[in-house]
Amino acid sequence: MPFIYILWGVFIGVVMAAPLGPVNLICIRRTLAYSRRNGFTVGIGAAVADTIFGAVAAFGLSSVMGMVDRVDGWFETIGGIILIIVSVNLWTKHPHLGDVEDTVRDRLKGAAGAFSLTMMNPMTILGFVFLFGAFGLQNMGQNITEAVAIITGIFLGSSLWWFTITGCAGYMRSRLSDNHLLKINRVSAIIVALCGIWALSKNLI
Repeated sequence: MPFIYILWGVFIGVVMAAPLGPVNLICIRRTLAYSRRNGFTVGIGAAVADTIFGAVAAFGLSSVMGMVDRVDGWFETIGGIILIIVSVNLWTKHPHLGDVEDTVRDRLKGAAGAFSLTMMNPMTILGFVFLFGAFGLQNMGQNITEAVAIITGIFLGSSLWWFTITGCAGYMRSRLSDNHLLKINRVSAIIVALCGIWALSKNLI
């Protein structure tokens, strides 16, 4: 039944979105600095990337593995550079709760950034490949209805995670001061920079 595969997809989507990485960190920071809506929109950018990777994994694991082997180093290098740029931007910003401009343009810009970071991470597609194989779903592409069901579930599951994490972060927003936001920015910048340096070091050193 397609509904069962939607549930499988929801589970996979949550599992892939949940690990605390740069995108989670940026999403939480944006929620604290701007609003739940801003953070959730950023998360949706990552959810779209997860859905694309899930679709690729569903329709051809063997070809996916070959592609990952060819572009792994390039993707990690570009992703590392993007992360370092993001970290510099975070470090130099000092948001103030009183003069926040939570615009649609800014949300879409953040969503595009989260999408790019997720797409540049080869570990994302490897994670999908592993989960599909572990759960015996590697032949999903042979049944279009089931494949579409699980891909839909992945988007719903990933979106559910971002809705939950931004909801929790949003609850804390009213308790924050400008000084708290500055500290959050600095800590986020350091962690994101370390992730970028790690990605670069694996391919340039």
